[in-house]
Amino acid sequence: MIWAMMDKILAIGKEMMIAHRFGVSAALDVFNIAQAFPGIMMLFLSGALVSAFVPLYLEWRNRCSPQEADSHATWLIFLAAAFFAVLALICLFLSPIIIQLIGYGFGPKEKQLGIMMERLLSLLIFIDGVGIFFRGILHAKKMFFHLYVAPLFLNISIIFFLYFDMGLDIYVLVWGFLIGTLLKTIYMGVALRYEGFSFRTPIPFDWKKVSALWYLMLPLLGSELIANSNLLIDQVMATQLPAGSVSTLRYAFRLNSLPVQVIIAAISMAIFPFISEEFAAGRRDNLQSIFKYSIIFLGFITIPITCLVVLFSKDIVILLLKRGAFDLDAARQTAQTLVCYSVGLFFYAYTFINGTFFIALQKPKILLYMGIVSVFLNVFFNFLFMHFFGVKGIALSTSATMGIISIWFIFLLKKNLGITNLSQTFSSFYRMIIAAAGMLGTALIIVKLFELASISRLISVPIAAAASSLCYLGIIWVFRTPDLNTCITVLTNKINLWKKP
Repeated sequence: MIWAMMDKILAIGKEMMIAHRFGVSAALDVFNIAQAFPGIMMLFLSGALVSAFVPLYLEWRNRCSPQEADSHATWLIFLAAAFFAVLALICLFLSPIIIQLIGYGFGPKEKQLGIMMERLLSLLIFIDGVGIFFRGILHAKKMFFHLYVAPLFLNISIIFFLYFDMGLDIYVLVWGFLIGTLLKTIYMGVALRYEGFSFRTPIPFDWKKVSALWYLMLPLLGSELIANSNLLIDQVMATQLPAGSVSTLRYAFRLNSLPVQVIIAAISMAIFPFISEEFAAGRRDNLQSIFKYSIIFLGFITIPITCLVVLFSKDIVILLLKRGAFDLDAARQTAQTLVCYSVGLFFYAYTFINGTFFIALQKPKILLYMGIVSVFLNVFFNFLFMHFFGVKGIALSTSATMGIISIWFIFLLKKNLGITNLSQTFSSFYRMIIAAAGMLGTALIIVKLFELASISRLISVPIAAAASSLCYLGIIWVFRTPDLNTCITVLTNKINLWKKP
């Protein structure tokens, strides 16, 4: 989480510089769409490949030897490099068709710009594809330091290009992504070599290993459909709206996903090997406990964050983004879109934890089926809500889709883990909701009092946010359940551990 936090601090700095330079311009809309295709495609494929590869690699190490496992993994690295090189070339030649499809709402000038950028960004598919199994090996070996340091290169590279500019205009973002992704991949390869991984193939190529990977990977695409493909659909449909809508959607999504990427994604990645071990050992009670406390922890973290965003979304956006080309109208629109995303923050965060459990339980087909359902739901709600609310409706559609899918998933996982009663978990949520209501009331009263006293929001908002957060924690402490008390104790012990020299 510490390294993820550093990466997101850099990401915020990057977004501030992008907002200052490009605002919510049509050119930025085109870049977001052009980058979204290879970017989300790689998230889609890499997420499924890594999730399938980790348990296979661990199985090879346990049943054979570390040397044989490294040999099989190296063959997969070579195969991935060849596959993604071909895929990148195909996307390069099909760039005009791709932009016509995903940028169908753009004008002729924007489409031409998109084609040029798409051809360059197709290289991301090859560069990132080579590093997929690097990520998987680092994950399987629990080398989380290298796993989370690597993405820093991407944001650092983009910030470098934005700062020095070099007259590239919107292409500073294109080259920033390409160079940053290349450095990230190189770092992971070097880190693996330094940690003793042998990039040699003493064992002959075995198609059975590829078949096993493919068998596991295919159903896992459902989880990636939920987490990533809907984002591409949202941006594509936003091209029908006024210029700047795609950029607005992306700014709001990135701000909303910040706590998820910093905390939840890090936790889901860290607990994955342990859930797999508990399942392999048949310790069903431990799996039930991990699920229960994961849900409670998600609520404990995301509910107050949602409250703060609903209350202070405009202040957050103005503080972080309003400068240069990003004016007050852009800030207002982005803030409203951020609120629509934020109401579904808990459900969005849950999809990360949920996928981890179903993968570890070796029931990925459920993820595939639900992923397909989520795509249809998202398209339906997009058409419905964007007609009434514009770009805000697309964000609201995502929250509604995630809510329906997550509730369905919770009851499916309850059945698969053999959980007979969720009443204790729901009891903790009732208390968190009561605490959130107290938090909202406290913040509103403080802000109103400061407004009556004509005190600047630069002073009132931080005070209201701090006081309302303390109110939330206080109510949780007074009305805590045994499960909430366990979570608080774990967090307290970890903080005390960090304080020790």
